[in-house]
Amino acid sequence: MSFLPIILFVAYFIFFFGFFITIFKHVQEQDVLPELIFEKIAGMAAAIVLAGLFSLGVLIYFIIHAINNKIIDSTERIIWVLIFIFAGTIGFPVYWYMRIWKELPP
Repeated sequence: MSFLPIILFVAYFIFFFGFFITIFKHVQEQDVLPELIFEKIAGMAAAIVLAGLFSLGVLIYFIIHAINNKIIDSTERIIWVLIFIFAGTIGFPVYWYMRIWKELPP
């Protein structure tokens, strides 16, 4: 789940560049259809809305996990919360790797 916002953000850029490539191709042929434009924009909008919702959900989960994590001291908890707020989706996989995956019992 911590990688999902990044994956959806990459999907958004794929839709974004695909949109412009398709539109430029159809502009050269002079047959730009409004249905085509709205179809491509719908894919971009869906990807960015899903990325935003998953990012917000993962942000809430990791903030609660960092605050309730008794293994780390209070200073590090504050640092992790600040990383989540200011670094966003970059901080999620880092925290997952350092504080959840590495600390799982064997």
